[in-house]
Amino acid sequence: MIPIVSTLVALIALGFVVTRKGPAWKLRWQFVRAFRAGRKFYATYPHIAKDIAYGDRPRQKLDVYWPPSGERLPVMLFVHGGSWSWGDKTLYPLVAAHYAPHGFVVVVINYSHYPHVTFPTFVEDAAAAIAWVVRHIDAYHGDPDRLVASGHSAGGHILSLIALDERYLAAHGLTRDVLRGLIAISAPTDLGLLVQHLQANLTAASAEVLIAIMGGSDRLPQADPIHLARRDAPPIQIVHGVEDTLVPIEVARRFAAALKAAGAPVELLEYERADHYSILLDGARPRSKRPTRLLLDSVEFMQRVTQQL
Repeated sequence: MIPIVSTLVALIALGFVVTRKGPAWKLRWQFVRAFRAGRKFYATYPHIAKDIAYGDRPRQKLDVYWPPSGERLPVMLFVHGGSWSWGDKTLYPLVAAHYAPHGFVVVVINYSHYPHVTFPTFVEDAAAAIAWVVRHIDAYHGDPDRLVASGHSAGGHILSLIALDERYLAAHGLTRDVLRGLIAISAPTDLGLLVQHLQANLTAASAEVLIAIMGGSDRLPQADPIHLARRDAPPIQIVHGVEDTLVPIEVARRFAAALKAAGAPVELLEYERADHYSILLDGARPRSKRPTRLLLDSVEFMQRVTQQL
């Protein structure tokens, strides 16, 4: 069962524990309900393998969910956000709850966190998880040749580096084309612009922490996906909320422009009335009255790129 303390810590960190009424009252309760539903799903879903080690580091663990029927199914690997420093796979079972019914095997991973590690260790962890999927997912009804990666926030940054820089998968004897596609959700893919944004709109200390996570100013370019745009990237779907105040929409626009200029296959979906966190509700609980439709858009993208065999 998901530790209740971990869930509460996550909700508090995201600002979603409701302590008083306000403009975000309804939205915050939607998050609370979503996390509760995810906790129940994680405890009761029968087609799940938990805490599989994909390496020797303490946080190199993953969960695999599969639909009740089907063989050689397409696979989605999900990497959570949390500023590279917190978060846990057990907070995201609704990712599986809403994608498995669409015929996807879903893998949700943990990875090493700052301050215990800095860049590129967390990227190396995700690459190791991808290598595990390629070599073992057939035992869980998945097709390793139909793998799509999806990540929110820091998870989208990590996966963007893997999709664009061949060294991470090459360390496991793999090439980047094992990824049929990438979905980058609210991802900080232009770190230079993000540092400027943090300095101007939050605090200089927050920008300094980001630089420290990436191993210092000298290593920042190596950790910045926008500098790695290339023609032979896998198809990339960039999903971003227009009202994102943590990672501003301009980050997504500039990353999409850089990929397009390089000749890479990319599409940018800008969701109105969605911010850095509320965008996740559209992957977990789509509503006809909400304009953003992450679940349907991402399913269509994954079906499209995994059929191109």
